Amino acid sequence: MKITVWEDPTREEAEICVTGPRESLDEILAALAFVGETIAGRAGEELAVVPLASVYYFETVDDRLFFYTAEETYECPARLKAIEERLAGTPLPFARISKTAIANLSRMKSIRPEKNSRLVATLKNGEQLVVNRQYVKSIKEKLGV
Repeated sequence: MKITVWEDPTREEAEICVTGPRESLDEILAALAFVGETIAGRAGEELAVVPLASVYYFETVDDRLFFYTAEETYECPARLKAIEERLAGTPLPFARISKTAIANLSRMKSIRPEKNSRLVATLKNGEQLVVNRQYVKSIKEKLGV
């Protein structure tokens, strides 16, 4: 990939022009969709605004929603369904993997078959998530396998 940057102090906002084969463009556009997208969460007494790109997954535990980054766990006041609906209208690479979890597919390192037609996804931080069988087909399609 070749990247060329021109600085123009007379412009009020950035402009991005991308050329190339369609498969490369889709990947670049998905990455750009993350820019500026954030989610608020609480870690202890501190309320933090976290870039969606750093979220590994969302999970509901005991009717409370948490999201996880490489370093931290945050509690979120939203419901999992609301997060799913918010992400559905964007090209962000998140997908439902179970009734209680949504994963960031760009944070997956590998995926392997498990008993009962399930998959086990290993994230880049080494954590493992189970993809329930009703979501396996959708995940495989999104990952292109």
